[in-house]
Amino acid sequence: MEKKGLIIGIDYTGKYCQASYYSRRHGRPESISYGGETFRYLIPTALCYDHEIKDWLIGQPALDYAEQTGEIVYRNFLENVFLGNICAINGQQYTYTQLLAVFIGKIIELTQIATSIMGIENITINLRRITLEIKDTINDVFRLLRIPLDKIKLQSCAESFAYYVLNEEQPVWEKGAILFDFTPDGFYEKVLTVTKGPSDHLVYISERTHSADYSMRDMGNEVLMEQMDERLKDLYEEILSESRISSVFFTGEGFQPLWFSKTLRRVSENNRAFKGNNLFAKGACLAGLLRSEENMDYNIVCAGRTKCTISVEAKHKGEPLLLNLSRAPKDWYDAGMKMDFILDRPDPLRFYLTSILTNQRQSFDMDISGIPQRPNKATRVEIELRFFGESSCELTIRDKGFGELFPPSGFVLTKQMDLEDGF
Repeated sequence: MEKKGLIIGIDYTGKYCQASYYSRRHGRPESISYGGETFRYLIPTALCYDHEIKDWLIGQPALDYAEQTGEIVYRNFLENVFLGNICAINGQQYTYTQLLAVFIGKIIELTQIATSIMGIENITINLRRITLEIKDTINDVFRLLRIPLDKIKLQSCAESFAYYVLNEEQPVWEKGAILFDFTPDGFYEKVLTVTKGPSDHLVYISERTHSADYSMRDMGNEVLMEQMDERLKDLYEEILSESRISSVFFTGEGFQPLWFSKTLRRVSENNRAFKGNNLFAKGACLAGLLRSEENMDYNIVCAGRTKCTISVEAKHKGEPLLLNLSRAPKDWYDAGMKMDFILDRPDPLRFYLTSILTNQRQSFDMDISGIPQRPNKATRVEIELRFFGESSCELTIRDKGFGELFPPSGFVLTKQMDLEDGF
């Protein structure tokens, strides 16, 4: 019997990386261990070339080899990509996109070695920040690795948290869940609630940053740690006074030392408490499983996801219908599309905006009378929807003529929109 391909989740940061794969045998994600006992799932985001074995090392072995030999350690891949930096190794030039491809390729190899499975079903990358430039860079990485881009998905920490929690038993999330995420990059709070939307359940995640109140530099100072514990207990009480909560999750290197005992005792009086460092990697893995085997997704509403469905009015066999150009909620960097239409008449095109939060609908028309007069069904137009953020997008209509009979006129009409207006 042929084995199914790997479903991999990768949590990537500039300092550490974690990876997990879905174990069909155990029915859960399994984390890749590559290091010591304390932080055995945290792989330093580091790369070094071993001249003795003529191969690349990653993680702690790369750092150890560099310390022993004085070889260069390559880090901060994304930052160096955007700076346009290159480096020379053994007389060969490398871009940082190539180095990042080497690093990610080695992470994938670890999962292949652990499972003895070479094929890949999909890979979900969890990132702290996602822009079009970052998405393009990750796409370039997987082109270099010769992995089809339709197998790759980027997602945020909030989304990975949702996939992780909603995979647990219903009592863990039915009232809501809190995530406290504490790393050298900062301290973040996320609160998840599940509500009944107009047509389906919505998973809503609010997010706040508290990096000014919690710092890993204060670790080791008993007085400062006690103060942080008191502030965290107060923060938990504040959230509890405003939201119904079933569980609280603590993740990140900042929670490895048990400095928050007062908070834990208070949490345990009301809710279940969970602590671990591999939540985002496992959440990314579970997202890949859901998309692959269930062919479905959760309606997650959080920062970075669209909250408005955009449709165009059309006809099919004489019957009116709405065609979605973008269906909310969706990651804005994956939203939008191009679609061609054959026009009966050069009437204004009508578009609809529908809020996923309220189900309210607005309509507006775009006047295309500037397209030259032609017989019915002898004009083809392209409608393109592009997003620049979760609430910022642009609609463009282009006249594409009709074959050799009617060449394109050059007519282009553009409308920029802020989707938060009017809702």
